[in-house]
Amino acid sequence: MSLDSKLRSLAFHHQEYLNIGTTLRAYCKKHYTRDYNLLRSIPGIGGFLASAVIAECGDLRRFANEKQFSSYIGVVPGIYSSGGNETMLGVTPRSKSLLRTYIIESAWVALRYDQEIQAYYRKHASKNPKSVIVKIAHKMVKRMLSVIKNGQPYRVNNTINKLKEEKEKQ
Repeated sequence: MSLDSKLRSLAFHHQEYLNIGTTLRAYCKKHYTRDYNLLRSIPGIGGFLASAVIAECGDLRRFANEKQFSSYIGVVPGIYSSGGNETMLGVTPRSKSLLRTYIIESAWVALRYDQEIQAYYRKHASKNPKSVIVKIAHKMVKRMLSVIKNGQPYRVNNTINKLKEEKEKQ
């Protein structure tokens, strides 16, 4: 297979990916407008992720609590226990791995735009950045379920902004 045919194939697959993403977003905007807009109100979550969450999970209101939803997505630690020994693993292997990947990527985006998440990241900066970003993804999953269950768009916590303003005044 020549380089030219590989490039054409790659371009074709990229275009198909874009078309499918556009179709999925349009479908969610039309049929799940409220949930789609609520998810989009969270910093770091764009149209593609909002529609992917709706497509993969369906109605998020079916989850009784954040723990169930986080476990479903797979942003909770896996635990291996045998006899009296218990070992904490990385993220659980039983999950929606593609959706988890999307959410972890969106956590990096949220890190740039959300001051609360930036403060959390700086607080844990001495630790492994990959494990901290999984914790941030877990926070985002909690936010997703919260905005859907409350029916209110996400509002930025202004406590951090007020503290910064008070420090500047002093």
